[in-house]
Amino acid sequence: MTSACFPRSVLSVSRQEFGKPEDNPHASGPPLQLEVIDGTLPADLYGHVYIVGPVGSVAAEADSHSPIVKPSQDGTTLLYNGEGMVYRLDFDALEQGVSLTTRIMKTPCYYADLGTFYDPKYQGSQNSPDLRFKNLGISRVSGRLGLRNQLNTAFLPVRFAEEGCDRLLVTWDMGRPYELDPVTLEAVTPIGRNDEWEPATKLISLPFEPPPPFQAIQTAAHPCFDPNTDGGQVVTTNTGRSLSNLLSQIIPIVAILRSIAGVQSTEKSTVPLETAVGEYHTPVETLWAKLKHLFLLLLQFLRAIVEFFVGNFLDIIIWDGKGDFKKWRIHHNGRPIKIKQTTHQIGLTEDYIVVIDTAFKVSIEELLPYLKSHKAQQLEAWARKILDHPQLANNDIYIIRRQDLKEGTRIVEAKKAVIPYEAAHFSVDYKNPDDQIMLHFSHVCAWDAGECISLFDFDEFATPAPEKERLYGVLYGPTDISRLGCWTINGRTGEVGENPQLVMDLELTWGPAIASYRTTSPYGSPDRLEDIYWGCLGCWDDLLFPHILSLYENYPYREVGLNLIQQITQEGRKSNLLRLQIERDRQNQPQRLSIADSYQFPDGYYVTSPQFVPSARGDRSTDGYIVCIVHYGEGDDPQTNGNEIWIFDAGNLQAPICKLAHLRMNIGFTVHATWLEKAQRRTAAYCIPVKEDYQPIVEKHSKEIQDLFQEWVYPQKELPVG
Repeated sequence: MTSACFPRSVLSVSRQEFGKPEDNPHASGPPLQLEVIDGTLPADLYGHVYIVGPVGSVAAEADSHSPIVKPSQDGTTLLYNGEGMVYRLDFDALEQGVSLTTRIMKTPCYYADLGTFYDPKYQGSQNSPDLRFKNLGISRVSGRLGLRNQLNTAFLPVRFAEEGCDRLLVTWDMGRPYELDPVTLEAVTPIGRNDEWEPATKLISLPFEPPPPFQAIQTAAHPCFDPNTDGGQVVTTNTGRSLSNLLSQIIPIVAILRSIAGVQSTEKSTVPLETAVGEYHTPVETLWAKLKHLFLLLLQFLRAIVEFFVGNFLDIIIWDGKGDFKKWRIHHNGRPIKIKQTTHQIGLTEDYIVVIDTAFKVSIEELLPYLKSHKAQQLEAWARKILDHPQLANNDIYIIRRQDLKEGTRIVEAKKAVIPYEAAHFSVDYKNPDDQIMLHFSHVCAWDAGECISLFDFDEFATPAPEKERLYGVLYGPTDISRLGCWTINGRTGEVGENPQLVMDLELTWGPAIASYRTTSPYGSPDRLEDIYWGCLGCWDDLLFPHILSLYENYPYREVGLNLIQQITQEGRKSNLLRLQIERDRQNQPQRLSIADSYQFPDGYYVTSPQFVPSARGDRSTDGYIVCIVHYGEGDDPQTNGNEIWIFDAGNLQAPICKLAHLRMNIGFTVHATWLEKAQRRTAAYCIPVKEDYQPIVEKHSKEIQDLFQEWVYPQKELPVG
């Protein structure tokens, strides 16, 4: 047990890119050669580990006057709001050491953000709108340009049959996946043209105006790849929601609050003072302009009523790596499926696609703009309390039979199953004998990935100045113990098996967030999972607040009472790495789940992004290594910045066998990772030209927006390094 403080090192991150100049001309320097600070590198470690995490935006860099930024310091921005930085650890030349290459995922909206932030002519005047992006909770949004595609969550390695090298996709829940070059780490092309995706809602566009160039595309952050079907298939989702869809309310809510209360931007402008003075002064409106504005709002409201009934959809997308999408709309009982949260992760078996309404919500209150005055903050705190809601306690599961996805068929029926104990992440066995689908869950009971610590957890006029930096943007701690579970569902009927296997541990299963396991190939799910490694948050006294306790006060599947939760949290539970073992009977059905091995990190240490790296010494599910990122301290250690790379023997987690660090390696909050045996330059012909993709939308917009694309987006204009 520990009562140590959660490491503040997770709050800061470097936006510097490191790479070979021939691979990245904008890099600040060559790849970092990491230092072994403890233990030794195993001789049979090989391949390349890719890790991704958010690193804030150009605004965060300007605020800090340094490439070392604190993206969530405004008190309302979540830590995982930020452009994705890909980190590649190279283990292919161990005699020379381990190198680290980094690069930001620069999609077209990145250059639009850069241009609008630094160029005054896009920042609004009496005759033109302000095009700049603003952080709103989990998202970064421009009222005129749309939603940033931040690509900061996960990867999907793929290899199609006719190709000789691996390809790598990088993903986010609210944007098109992109393919990156495994060597240069450049984000090369989106997967699917703009017109192949359907936006999550049409309400984000204004009446009589074209849709914003950067539309809100809701998809799976964890798509699937099947190397065994038709030479290889990528499978993912495209979902939309009606008025209940939170994102449909972003623009109206922000506009209303800005006009009523007035918003002070938390992002500092870099333009000259005389240009910025009038930035937030609203031009005097004529009576006609006011009537026109009122009419447009009324029209938006009427359209919202219509959208309330017709906006829900779930599409399954299949992509062959070279051509256009194949798409099917999925119904249940003859009606469109309403995804109430997200399809954060999907599963793929030999015969079925599994889509779950996962426990990863986007809440209205997280997207409310930051109001400066005390009265306005009180109003906003009230609004957040009223609008907030817990994540769904049950998993709505939709099962689609793959053979029903036929050419010429537009609508396909799904079976539905419901499993208790909410989950954001799960895995499936690829084999489904007798139509029995095996699902492996992390049940994050009453632990909400959509809720984080914010300035509204503190009364600025009553709370004394903190001794330690506040953990703005960090997820709250769990308000019940998590379970690890294994369930079977009959894919043909949707019937849930009667004997699920569940395991929990009062020392270990607190916030199992990220999983990794050995696969038979790096491209698809194993036929049967045997061992799953989970990185767990633990319990930290400075991550539990009255707001989250109140939100989950009436959680229906509570195992540990709230009073005991608070006691356990005050005592502390260490962040840990554990191995879940799945023992099977003669019919290969799960017979027993057990935590076969674990490692509890020292007091004040936090683990994230564990990745299994196979070893050549054997092919068992424990033959290999776990590579992970470990945070500790305040971030002021001059040698490590409070973040290190730790390596464990996957067959024996009792202690790390090697630790790596570098004085210029400053890694913040990271999410998922993946592994490739070889990092090879991208050779695929598939590529969607940026101008060809966006110009049909851009040419319908104002002169300012067209100019922005011509000057910044299409030429991919960068600021000088340094």
